[in-house]
Amino acid sequence: MRPTPPLAAATTALLLATTTTAQHPPPDYGHNFITIGDAGNPGYTGLDPFNNFTDRGAVDYEYRISRTEVTSAQYAEYLNARITAGVPASNIRLPRFSGFNYDFVNDRYVVQPGGEMLPVGGISWQNAAIYMNWLHNGKGTEAADFMSGAYDVSTFGRDPADPSNFTDQTTRSPGARYWIPSLDEWTKAAHWDPNKNGRGQGGYWEFNDSSDTQPVPGFPGVGETMADLMVDDATAFSVPLESYPGTQSPWGLLDLSGGGAEWTEEWSMPNNTPEFERRIWQGAGSGNTTIPGGDTNFDPILQIDRTTDRIWEIGGTRPDEPTSPFVTFRAASAIPAPGVGAPLLAVALLTATRRRK
Repeated sequence: MRPTPPLAAATTALLLATTTTAQHPPPDYGHNFITIGDAGNPGYTGLDPFNNFTDRGAVDYEYRISRTEVTSAQYAEYLNARITAGVPASNIRLPRFSGFNYDFVNDRYVVQPGGEMLPVGGISWQNAAIYMNWLHNGKGTEAADFMSGAYDVSTFGRDPADPSNFTDQTTRSPGARYWIPSLDEWTKAAHWDPNKNGRGQGGYWEFNDSSDTQPVPGFPGVGETMADLMVDDATAFSVPLESYPGTQSPWGLLDLSGGGAEWTEEWSMPNNTPEFERRIWQGAGSGNTTIPGGDTNFDPILQIDRTTDRIWEIGGTRPDEPTSPFVTFRAASAIPAPGVGAPLLAVALLTATRRRK
């Protein structure tokens, strides 16, 4: 039997080391995560009439974000896991809109035929955070799987000294594998294009469909989004996600316009005053629900139609119950740091080669 050459032996050993030390990304769990690269992109510097968005959108690391919002099938699975775990339902408010119903006989949520891909509308920020804990803990069915991991549920509450302010953990815990996107992460995934102005010349699109023109409202096959379509909310939320494959961000995200408006981790700070009363959501929800409180979205001062599809428009809602009937969420996820095996392999190969000379 011929002895293994030193170089081959080193290569084999370190390939094994690479295999054992390389880290894998957290599972998709059907969320079809898309990697958002171009780390170190600049923040937004365009029109900002309310002075609350300049320099936002800059992210100096890679991360993943789900191609579309959490679906009815995924949220029903989460609710059923909570039932199995015996987690009290006192802080669960069922979505206003979804593709599932509750089966009282079997104590389970059942997705209706054709309802798998319907958006869920009316999810509180706190329940979205608990969903991330569940993913972080491998979609477990123990009560502890819902209480921490991405967010510490014990922090959820109100400040006794100022009941209008919430004490909820502001950002995800260190080591979180899944989380609610930050405002910067959401904005980058929705609006930043590394090649907007030419190869390697990045910029922000005003709208989240890779253009500076608002997507055209209309049903699938007619328009480009359900947002700003003058229909009742029940009709608007009856259109499945992924029904507008041509309306997508530069990274390939779908349903940033339409479906539901989407939670971020950010607190709304009116007049730059530290207030922890409302979390910011982004993106225009389906139907005539984008700018609440008026019969028209036309702004006579700005001379534009206002819509939360526009990059600098934001909405805010309390993180607990009740919540707006059209707010939902999508998941963000980690990209693990590379294992040490690959660098070691390169060093060993170089060393072994030199020894043979």
